[in-house]
Amino acid sequence: MLEPAALTPHDEKALQALIDWWDEAGIELDAPVTRLKKRPAPAPAPRPEPPRQAPTPQRTATPAAAIAAGFGEPEVKGPSAQDAAAKADSLDALEQAITQFDGCPLKRTARNTVFARGNRDARIMIVGEAPGRDEDEAGKPFVGRSGQLLDKMFASIGLAEDALYISNIVNWRPPGNRNPTQDEIATCLPFIERHIALKAPDILIVAGGVAAQSLLRETTGITRLRGQWRDYALKQADGSDTGQTIPCLPLFHPSFLLRQPASKRMAWQDLLSLDDRLRNS
Repeated sequence: MLEPAALTPHDEKALQALIDWWDEAGIELDAPVTRLKKRPAPAPAPRPEPPRQAPTPQRTATPAAAIAAGFGEPEVKGPSAQDAAAKADSLDALEQAITQFDGCPLKRTARNTVFARGNRDARIMIVGEAPGRDEDEAGKPFVGRSGQLLDKMFASIGLAEDALYISNIVNWRPPGNRNPTQDEIATCLPFIERHIALKAPDILIVAGGVAAQSLLRETTGITRLRGQWRDYALKQADGSDTGQTIPCLPLFHPSFLLRQPASKRMAWQDLLSLDDRLRNS
């Protein structure tokens, strides 16, 4: 290490400027470097220190990333949906767990928690997407126009309301009847997977692309999925696969059929496929 005597006046001036810059930046210097400061520089005229401003937090692109960075929505306290679902050992216990769960933002704007309707002993379980306005008011799934069409569809193959058990992948109405977001689906997914496991139907019907893609872990759209029998993997209480599967049939959502009545012809073909399955099982 150079001693102070070995420094030229030019070197001392450059080093002094560097040390002053470090001082202004708030960098603490160790002892060997400060000894290079051979002679004190003339004291500069006092300058008013600019007011310090708190650093502006950089907002991240997505709500989930914002929360992870410490911004955005406050962290929700309490058990996760997976923990709450795992503790439920019956449908009644699961309904209570979902009703008490506060970890989904949709609950803040919904009137009611929508759990299920129909016969708990039915062979067929139907899972839709999310409650609409009528369902939110009644606290039951599929009770509006789409629900009336759903009942008529299954009645056309001899399945009355007491032959069905109906729920949704999301238990609270999204504002404006929009589709639930991926974050909202991910939050609620442990509940519907536990719901299906506790119900243990002979056949699972998934109505609409959101339900089909979420439960079957598919990216294919409902137009290609509909009418194609798949195997749904039943889940353990902790969310892992049990190794058991049940037959699953994706269908168009009734609300889609109300908007696109020409697609009822394909829906009828799918219902006939279900009827054939029931007659031969």
